[in-house]
Amino acid sequence: MNVTIKDLAKYCNYSVTTVSYALNGSKEIPENTRNKILKAAEELNYVPSAYASGLKRKKSFNIGVFIPDFDGPIHHTVLSGLVSGFKEYDSRYNMLVMIPDSNLSMIRGRMVDLAIIMDPKLDINLLKDIASILPIVVLDKFASGDNIYMADVNNEEGMYNQTLDLINSGCKHIAYLLGPHASYHNSTRFNGYKRALESMNLEFREDIIFDADSFTEEKGYLTIKEVLKNNKLMFDALMCGNDELAIGAMRAIKEAGYNVPKDVKVTGFDNIDKASLISPSLSTISVDWFGYGKRVAKYAIDIINKKTTTEALYVNSANVIKRDSSLEK
Repeated sequence: MNVTIKDLAKYCNYSVTTVSYALNGSKEIPENTRNKILKAAEELNYVPSAYASGLKRKKSFNIGVFIPDFDGPIHHTVLSGLVSGFKEYDSRYNMLVMIPDSNLSMIRGRMVDLAIIMDPKLDINLLKDIASILPIVVLDKFASGDNIYMADVNNEEGMYNQTLDLINSGCKHIAYLLGPHASYHNSTRFNGYKRALESMNLEFREDIIFDADSFTEEKGYLTIKEVLKNNKLMFDALMCGNDELAIGAMRAIKEAGYNVPKDVKVTGFDNIDKASLISPSLSTISVDWFGYGKRVAKYAIDIINKKTTTEALYVNSANVIKRDSSLEK
């Protein structure tokens, strides 16, 4: 019977993580502990898997992409861009798409050369732990440190310009529907909204800031439905952290007996396909998420090959798209 790393860990009374670190020569493991583990491996005739063996000395040509779930059109578009980018810039690389909770062992076992983190909920200390093993590129979270790289689009500027557009169209009471707390995209978009209000000397009203803590259509609907349950409209425009929130919010506004855009203008962010197909069509911010994915793929390959010294990749892609939902009243 083949001896697994779990068998070895149980035999020498250490965690799988400690055993993995010791076998891979991590400096975090004390020398006496490493020697005990290596001796135990010899006694059990433990043979590392083909993935783990030698990965410290050569590339695996695997890149791990860690996402929170498979919901939503943006994840799919970015993933498609990543696939296209890896094929174009270095077709030797495999892209492994995984949920972090169950697959961080892929990182600790050095089964990937680099990790692309699309899950904003991962704790910064965990990210630094991962970065102590291999380089990571973070897509929706502010993070800094050794071996940590960021890739971002111009979220703040896009939302800033969209807010100015609403103000210039005559809106005085612009509400905002927030996305998930952990999302860096959510916070930078909100910053753009606040900066635009300040630049135009408009009051920032906390009573018309609504918290969905999500980027889903259903949470947008439920949050605004609750806001309007008394059938009182306290705002003349509603800006949403993304298109899915906006689409759900418009459904709730219609159910409450109001008209978009006659009674309230609504805007989103991302320019997903559905935004142009609903009625009224949704004003939004256009982001080339497919092209962004391709840029991230090249950036990742350059990091692995030590061809970049840039600690962050910024993609200046966030343009206002005006449609029916924010037309002049």
